Order: sequence, then structure tokens, then C-alpha cells
Amino acid sequence: MTYRDILVSLDGSPAQHAVAHYAANLASTFDAVLLGAFARSRIPPPFVPADGAAFLSASEIQRIFDAHEDDVRKTLETAQSALEGAAQAQGVASEWTDVVDAAALAACARRADLLILPAGDARTADALTPAALAMASGVPTLVVPRTAAPGVFARVLVAWSGSRESARALHAAWPMLRRADAVDVVIVGRGRIGPDHLLQRHLERHGVEPNLVEHDADDALAGDILRREALERGADLVVMGLYGHTRLRELILGGVSRELLAGPPTPLFVIH
Repeated sequence: MTYRDILVSLDGSPAQHAVAHYAANLASTFDAVLLGAFARSRIPPPFVPADGAAFLSASEIQRIFDAHEDDVRKTLETAQSALEGAAQAQGVASEWTDVVDAAALAACARRADLLILPAGDARTADALTPAALAMASGVPTLVVPRTAAPGVFARVLVAWSGSRESARALHAAWPMLRRADAVDVVIVGRGRIGPDHLLQRHLERHGVEPNLVEHDADDALAGDILRREALERGADLVVMGLYGHTRLRELILGGVSRELLAGPPTPLFVIH
């Protein structure tokens, strides 16, 4: 298994150049085609309330919407330039597309092996957050902090709970795990932690020598533990399932997915 098509979504921010170079470096590593995409809905159209519109002429309203279209065009052009510049620097083939909204972006992602997204911020529209796009697309998703530097995955941390989601993430990340110099498998759970020889032998059969790290702690502490482990061990990548609990419970109580996606300490490889 490998990645042949890597789709990176660029958001028009100054940090998109770093994300584009990160994605291009990864495409070079796997000899993949780099696909770039920009969702026009990242720049919402202007809102003109009915009572305000009553005092504006038709030409004035048109100027407002023309200015918005011009802003979208300029932002799209900077995103495309960032993608093509990064691809050229790494010597990888690239393709570019712009789409209407998050649904169209997720549809594009389903036609690729891997989706790369910049970590969201408070201004990101709900449908365009990394969690929403990863869930909507259903494909392996790499969420990249804006400060992440391109490079190989020397040390990978796998968050393992035995759930469907963590199993899917583990299997989807094989190409990266096989390239890692070290793989730490962190297991958190009070009263159910014990030697997982099946998991260890499974990894070893794939050529991965895992270091199993067990924490006999409440699930509520899992996010803090994973963040600390990633930082202390110098992980280049964290592999984890997305929303191991129901999403409603995650929204109400928080949870590992929301906590780490809100401020990833390192690139996160997730899948739902």
C-alpha cells in the first residue's frame, strides 16, 4: 500500500505556503501526484440585510458583490501559486482545482489516497474544519499545524484504544509506519490495560518494531497524556482514530479528537 494521489486543501492564509511545501515534500517521498484545491466558500459572500439594502442602489449592491468575487479570485490565485511553487521546488507533478464548498472538497478527497489539511482556527467555517472534512470525506487525513516543517517521519506515535477508529487509522498509516525509525504505541485506559501481544505481533509482521506505552488512567486524561507523550518523545506524527465515542458525546464532553485537533502538537493522521 502507498499513496499515489495526495490532495492538499489550501485556505488562502499566509501559512498556506508552509502547508503546501509540507504536502509537496510528502508527495516526493511517496512518488505521488500532488493535487491542490481551494474551496470558494472559505470566503463567504457579503451579507446585505434587507433594511440596509433598501438604502443602496442596485449598482452599489453589485459593486459589493463584485468586490467579493475579486477577493475570491485573488485568494484563489495565491493558493494556486503556493501549490505550484511547492510542487516545482520538490519536482513533483501537480494538478489544481477550485471547488464551491466543503461538500465538493470532500468529494474530491474521496478520489485521492490522502487528504492534507491545515490545522483550523477560530475563523474556520464549521463545514471546513479538519474534523468535519475528515468525517465527510472518509479518507485518511493529515492535519498539519501551521508551524510544521517538512520532513520524514522518524518517530511516529500511535494512539491505540482497540476501537474501530483506531484500527482504521493504524492500517491506513502503514506507508508512514514502515518508514519510521521508531513507533510508539500509546494505550490509555483504567482497568483494561494489559499486554497486547496480538497488536505487537501484528506490527512486527509488517516490519514494525513497536514500543508499547501503557497508561492506567481515565479516558478523560487521554488527550493530555497523548499530547505530553508526543512532545516528550519528539514525535513527528501522531496516528489516531477520529471520534472513538459518538460525536454528540465528543461535542458535549470534549474528548481526545476535539482536544488534539484544536491545537495539534504535531501533524495528526486521522480517519473516521
